[in-house]
Amino acid sequence: MDKINGGGKTMSDKYNVETAEILANEAQHLPIAEATPIYEQLLQLFPTAAKFWKQYVEANLAVNNDDATKQIFSRCLLNCLQIPLWRCYIRFIRKANDKKGIEGQEETKKAFEFMLNYVGADIASGPVWMEYISFLKSLPALNVQEETQRMTAVRKVYQRAIITPTHHIEQIWKDYENFENSVSRQLAKGLISEYQPKYTSARAVYRERKKYFDEIDWNMLAVPPTGVYKATFCFFAKFAYQ
Repeated sequence: MDKINGGGKTMSDKYNVETAEILANEAQHLPIAEATPIYEQLLQLFPTAAKFWKQYVEANLAVNNDDATKQIFSRCLLNCLQIPLWRCYIRFIRKANDKKGIEGQEETKKAFEFMLNYVGADIASGPVWMEYISFLKSLPALNVQEETQRMTAVRKVYQRAIITPTHHIEQIWKDYENFENSVSRQLAKGLISEYQPKYTSARAVYRERKKYFDEIDWNMLAVPPTGVYKATFCFFAKFAYQ
């Protein structure tokens, strides 16, 4: 395998996590043409490292290399279901469609729905739901019918978000209550009463999930098992594929 030099380090021990982190850090300070081969080799070794993919994407975004950015997203999104990377994706989509009028708004909606389909149930997805709601609220409404359609769309997303156990579930519930009361206090009473038990249940699930998720280091790089771990893995894999 080729070696990549970086601060006196090499990738001769190709799964050396410390070396990978050093190289990724150095790549951030290089021109994109020099950084690209470093990112490519790092991601060949660590294909599920969302933080490296995000860094690679941002390096291309910084020089307005949209074609390369699209290609990178097509390679990593479905294999790296981590919120920071996907939020980077939605920022790219919003920027690309910002000045395209109704067509751009529809493309952005599709992108939000695409994102929520894959990471909407993530415990850290609260900001994604909130950003989508904020986007829908910002859409222009030129008449009563369009205003009604906009409010209905916002309501539907709120009602999906408040039954999803995320870090921001309590904040989203408060926002939802304020939203319904701002639209119609009479209608709000019935809707809030209907969704309160669902929200309470989702909040309870969140508190249980949080105990486990707090113990996970999401930035840890995945490496092949070695030694006794490799032997154990091979033992179970043997039976799994029989």
